[in-house]
Amino acid sequence: MGRYLPAAGAHAIEHAIVGLRLFAQAEEPVFQEAIGVAAELAKKHNLPGRLHLDPFSLAFGRQVITNGFAPPVAMAHGTLFQRVKSDGSMEEELTVERNAVTFRTNAYTRWSVVSGLISDVLTPIGKILAGGDAAKLAVIELRCIDKFTAPDEPAPPLGDLVRAGSPYIADGMLEKSEQLHIHSGWFEDQSPEGRTLVNFNIDVVDDEAQGTRSASILQVLSMHSAEGLFSQYADFDAAIGAAFANLHKRDKRLLSAIITDDMQAAINLVGDSGI
Repeated sequence: MGRYLPAAGAHAIEHAIVGLRLFAQAEEPVFQEAIGVAAELAKKHNLPGRLHLDPFSLAFGRQVITNGFAPPVAMAHGTLFQRVKSDGSMEEELTVERNAVTFRTNAYTRWSVVSGLISDVLTPIGKILAGGDAAKLAVIELRCIDKFTAPDEPAPPLGDLVRAGSPYIADGMLEKSEQLHIHSGWFEDQSPEGRTLVNFNIDVVDDEAQGTRSASILQVLSMHSAEGLFSQYADFDAAIGAAFANLHKRDKRLLSAIITDDMQAAINLVGDSGI
């Protein structure tokens, strides 16, 4: 019987997204200032491609950061900076909207690298859009997809990856070696100021072309502000840094409660450092 292995070797993260959303759209002069700074940062971080995104393209496939408590607003134009691989697939991209900034990477190595991108790219652009006011932040969000692969014949049971007694997965699912989908989500830390959304999906599918079975675990963790959740921080940069540090720790606790001890060790998840 095959065994699951981390798709990325020393870690399992195939895709990571960090982003923030504001309650309201920035005025045109402010947005253009943010685009100017984004262009400079894109050059620094080797994102040579530049695309103008119309509202339709943003609404379908580009807008990844949820509205949270903020009411939906009319879609406006945005700008995307990206680097693609030789096969045409996306490696990293930065999307700037009038009320949101998103950074995606398919070249994840360690959290410290993403943390550097948050402070060097995401925060400066968001700070311009928000006028340096953390109270204007509606959502701060982290998404990760951890991927594991195994030979598809004979396919390993889910229990080769998911721990027995997990509070999030019914033990009866662990014996299944079929393709499957599991979805769960809930709110935490609810208060008049805001709440945290925790959401995860597990997808087990076969890649007939590669002759492999893959198991992907999507984790979405987002802090939603209702009445100035982030205004407790006098400094905008501190608000962003603290929020993502908390989301990363919560993400590690979530994944630790899902996968086996052996798999945690294989992807360097144990402890405060790791991924």
